[in-house]
Amino acid sequence: MKPIDLADLEPSGYYWALRDIFLSDGADELEIVQISTVFGETYEYLSVAVLGSDQHYSLKDFVFFAKIDVPAFAPTA
Repeated sequence: MKPIDLADLEPSGYYWALRDIFLSDGADELEIVQISTVFGETYEYLSVAVLGSDQHYSLKDFVFFAKIDVPAFAPTA
């Protein structure tokens, strides 16, 4: 699967990603991450929030593989 270019990431989007350090180990532990705008919405302020954690990481710490679309919500009557 071809990685997503960092410039193509969407603020507040969710992605399947792999921590860059795992690539050299041969590990395949994909995780769901969010492109966070907590520090700002322009590219230089974006960070990566890992679900279940309050830590933020640099975009360069991850390799992004697939965007996760938000499901359409249809309220029930």
